Formats: sequence, C-alpha cells, structure tokens
Amino acid sequence: MLGIHRAANLWLKFFPLCKKLPGGVVYRSARIESIPLAVEMFEKGLTYDRASLDRNVRTFIDLGCNVGYFTILLADIAGGKPLKGLMVDANPEVIEEAEWHVKANQCLREVYPVAGLVGGKPSQGDGDFYVYSSNICSSREPVTGEDKNLPGAWRQIKVPHVSIQKSWESHFGKTRCNLLKVDVEGAEFDLFRNETGFLEQVDAILLEWHKWSVSLDDLKAFLTPLGFRLVKIFEEDANLGTCLFARQ
Repeated sequence: MLGIHRAANLWLKFFPLCKKLPGGVVYRSARIESIPLAVEMFEKGLTYDRASLDRNVRTFIDLGCNVGYFTILLADIAGGKPLKGLMVDANPEVIEEAEWHVKANQCLREVYPVAGLVGGKPSQGDGDFYVYSSNICSSREPVTGEDKNLPGAWRQIKVPHVSIQKSWESHFGKTRCNLLKVDVEGAEFDLFRNETGFLEQVDAILLEWHKWSVSLDDLKAFLTPLGFRLVKIFEEDANLGTCLFARQ
C-alpha cells in the first residue's frame, strides 16, 4: 500500500489534479491525500459550515494552512472578490502548494504564504517540528501513541518562529483582520497569550482546539475579556473541536 501511495504521489507531482469551483476559483491536488480533503471541503461541505462563514470576509489569516484549501474556500464564498491575508504553516512542503494557489488565482494576489511556527516567540530562534510522509499530518511535539505507529515515516525539521503581528503589519499595517483561522496542533493557547496585542485587530476567530492542550472553558475565559463571544461549536469529539468566536 505504501508503494501504491508513493507511486500515486509521484504521478500527481507531475500531473496534479486541477479543478475550478463554480465561482471561478482554481485549486489543485498534487498529493493523493489532498483529493479526499478537497472533496470533503468543496463538494460535500463537511469540513467547515459555509453558511457560518461571512461572505464579507476580505482580510484573513490562515494559521495551519496546509496546502491552502481553506483560503480557496474563503475565495469561493467571497465570489472571487480580492482577498488580503497570510497563509502560515510550519511544513515548507505544503507552503509550496499554498504558493501555487496564490499564483493561480488573481483574487489572491495580496495573500502571502509564510513558513514558520506560531505560538512561540521569534527570539527563541528555530523550533522543532515533526512532519509525516502524508501532508495532512504533522505535530509540534515529539510523536507518541497511535501517531508514532502510523506506517509512514516521520521527520524532525527546524522551523523559524514567526510573529503574526509583525508579519501582518509588514504587509497590511493596522488593517483589521476579519477572520483568524487557527489550526496549530495544540499551540492555540500559547498563540493567544503571545499575540494578545494582535487580537485587538481581529473581528472573528475560527478555532480548532485540542483538548489535551487546552479546554474550551479556558479559551472562553481568556477571549471573553478581549471582546469575543463563543458563537457556535461546529463539531466536537473526545480529542478536539472546532468553533467560532466573534466580537460582541
């Protein structure tokens, strides 16, 4: 099975599967594992509740962007209108795919992919990050338990810590961020504590929280004094959940 997986990814590397959404936004799948993710997000609408995402979002940050499908979803919801934002991931291989999506869509010309770790402090220098042979799996902590027993290989890499506030202001100054999407492998609470100043510029937060790292009650206790309220829980299981916070 691993041999078939490698062969399929080699084929897609040279002949990626490209599609256009009804609104004209283009995306591609250059790895086999990206195909079911695209089907779930764009065709079945299972990954995020499109109805709960504001069509008027024009500025955003996608933390844990992977290959850039969430940004493509925002562009499709916006009807192909120009967006401004950052796409951030600690895996440099998926950042290459994010860059392709930016170049392939005129409405994303002011969207900037950034390779780096969030949740820490840039003064810490480079940090450890763990990437799996499949691009849909990664970790900021040493891999243990079921993840360690996956059939593919894990690699430890060094990635620079980045400041979201500095990255945003270098491109957009004090422009408000309509939507901050956070999927950072358990670093969400560290992110909020280290980027509290930037949260003042944020209108809404689409958050995946990891229960082994932080509880939803702790997040509510932290974000409520900053002017956010919990609007909706999209999904939740024993390990994690996805929810939306917005300004009151």
